Amino acid sequence: MPSLLSPQLKRLFGYVRPYLYRLVPGVVLMAFVALAEGGVALMIKLAVDFVLNPGVASSKLPLLTIPWSGQVFYLNDYFPARIHNGATIFAISLVILYLAKAIAEYLGTTQIQYSGLAAVTDLRNQVYARVIRQPIGFFQQHPTGRLISTAINDVERVRYALSEWLADLFQKSFTFVVFVAVLLGINWKMALGCALLLPLVAWPVNKFGRKIRRSAEDSQTRLGDLSQILQETVSGNRVVKAFGMEDFEIRKFREAARKLLRENMRWVRAGVITGPLMDLLGAIAIPLLLLYARNQIRHQLMTEGQFFAFLYAMFNTYMPLKRTGYIYQQLQAVRGVSAQIFAYLDREEEKSDQPGARPLAPLTHEIEYANVSFAYDDDPSPVLDGISLQARKGEVIAFVGSSGAGKTTLVNLLPRFYEVTSGAIRIDGVDIRDVTIRSLREQIAMVTQENILFFDTVWNNICYGLTTVPKEKVVAAAQAALAHDFILELPQGYDTVIGERGTRLSGGQRQRIAIARAILKDSPILILDEATSELDAESEMYVQKALANLMVGRTTFVIAHRLATIRRADRILVLEDGQIRECGTHTELIARGGIYARLHDLQFADDDMLAPAEPVKQNVASDSL
Repeated sequence: MPSLLSPQLKRLFGYVRPYLYRLVPGVVLMAFVALAEGGVALMIKLAVDFVLNPGVASSKLPLLTIPWSGQVFYLNDYFPARIHNGATIFAISLVILYLAKAIAEYLGTTQIQYSGLAAVTDLRNQVYARVIRQPIGFFQQHPTGRLISTAINDVERVRYALSEWLADLFQKSFTFVVFVAVLLGINWKMALGCALLLPLVAWPVNKFGRKIRRSAEDSQTRLGDLSQILQETVSGNRVVKAFGMEDFEIRKFREAARKLLRENMRWVRAGVITGPLMDLLGAIAIPLLLLYARNQIRHQLMTEGQFFAFLYAMFNTYMPLKRTGYIYQQLQAVRGVSAQIFAYLDREEEKSDQPGARPLAPLTHEIEYANVSFAYDDDPSPVLDGISLQARKGEVIAFVGSSGAGKTTLVNLLPRFYEVTSGAIRIDGVDIRDVTIRSLREQIAMVTQENILFFDTVWNNICYGLTTVPKEKVVAAAQAALAHDFILELPQGYDTVIGERGTRLSGGQRQRIAIARAILKDSPILILDEATSELDAESEMYVQKALANLMVGRTTFVIAHRLATIRRADRILVLEDGQIRECGTHTELIARGGIYARLHDLQFADDDMLAPAEPVKQNVASDSL
C-alpha cells in the first residue's frame, strides 16, 4: 500500500522522532507481546496433544521443533525435576507467559502512547504558534470557527493516529509476523493456501482508503462550518435574540450538521468494509482447512493439537490483518485531515525582523510619515496615497474623515500591523522597518472602539503580559483610569472574573479597564481608535477623563467620529480618499470652511435634529374657531 507512506503521513510521524527514546523500548516490548501470543499457540498444541491426554501427561513436553534441523526443545528441560509433571509444567508456564505478556503490553502501550501524545502536543503548539503569528490580514480572511476547528478538532483526529493507532499498529504488525511464522512452522502448505486469499481483501481496502481520505477532508470542512456558526451565534447572541432569529440559526446549524453527518457516513461505510471482508475470508478458509486437516490427521501427518494450534494462529493472523486494514483506512482519513493543518503550518508568519534589525530607542523627538502609500495585497487600488505628516513628542494628532477614508489603516501602519507599500515611517529618524518589531510595539499602547478583555480576573486583564508588577502600580493605573472605585465594588474586587470579552462589565467599565492596561504599559506612543464612540454620556465623561490622564506626556494619535472629542487636539488631519486634504487646529479648520467645517456642521445639525423639541403653545383664538 504505497499511499500509506505519503509525504503528509511521513511529515506527521516526523513529530514522533524526538521521542524515540520512549518509542523504541515500547516497540521492543510490543514485539515481546507478539512472541508471547505465538507462545500461546504452541501451548494450545501441548494442551491438546499432551495435557488432555492422560497417557502422555507425564512425558516430556516438546515445546518447539526446528523444521530444517529436526531439533526438538522440551519444556521439561527448563523446570526443576520435582515439577516435571506435564500438567503442572503447562499450568505454571501458561501463568508465567500471560503475566509477562500483560506487563510488557502495559509498559509498551504506555510508552508508545506517550510518544504519540507528546508529538501531538508539539503539533498543536506549533499550529497555534503559527496561527497567532500571522499578520492582521490573515484573521480578516479566515473565519474564527475554521481556525478553532483546525487547531482543536483536526489535531485531535491526528491524536488517535499518533497515540492509539500507533501502538495498535506496532502490536498488530508484530503479532501478524509471529503468527505467520507459527503457521509456517505447523504446516507451510496450509499457511500458503490461506495466504492466497489475502489479495481479495487488500485490493478493496486500498481502494476504499483513497475514498476515505477525500471524505475526511470534506468532513473536516463541514465541521469547521459548524464551529463557525457556533462561534458567531454565541458571541453575537444579543443580535440573534434581538431579531428573534433563534429558530433561523437552529435550522442553519441543523443543515450544517446534516451535511457533516452525510460526509461522516461516507467514510464510515468505506472504513467498516475491512471487517466483513475478513469474516468472509475466514468463512471460506475454515471449511477448506477442516477438509484438508481431516485427511492429514487420518494419515497421521498432523495431530489434533497441531490443527487446533494452526486454527488459533490463523484467527490471530486474520485479526491483526483486520485491525491493520482499519488502521490503514483511518490513517488515510488522518492524511486528509492533516492537509489543512499543514496548510496553516506552511504559511509564512508575520514578516520578521530584517537582518541587522536593532532595538528601537525610546521616542525623544518626533514620528514622521514620509510620502507613505499602502494597498492591500488582494486589491491594487491604494488605501493611502502619499501621506506625509510629523508628530512631535507629546503632541495630540487627530484624524477625521468619512468611513473608508483610511484613518484606521494609517495608524495600523505605525505598529507594523501592515507594511507600507511605499514611503517610510520614521521614529526619531529611524525607519521602523530597520528595528525589531518587539521593541517597536513595546513603545505603543492602543485603546480601540472594541477593546478585547479576556476571560480572566480584572487584575490579570490590567497586567496583561506582565508577571511581576507591584500592587501599588496596578492600583495607581486603575485610579488614573477612574476604574479603581467600581473595581472595589465587584464581588471579589481585583480578583473578579469578568467573563468572556468582559461581558460582566458595562461598556464604560470595559474601556476604563483597557485604559488602565495602557497606563500600566507606560508606552510613549498612544493610539486611540474610536475609544468613546459607543458610550453613553455619563460613561463617555468618565472615559474622557481617564483618557486625559493616559495622554499626559504621550504622543497620541486619535481617531474619532465625534468631533467634539478632538477640539483640543494640537492638530487635526482630515482624510479623504486616502489623502490628507486639510490640516490645522479646530478653530483654523472651522474658519477655513472646508471639509472639516462641513462635517462639523452636519454632525451638530444631526444633534439638533435628535434633540427633544420644545412644547408648542396653542393658539387659543384658532382653537376657538
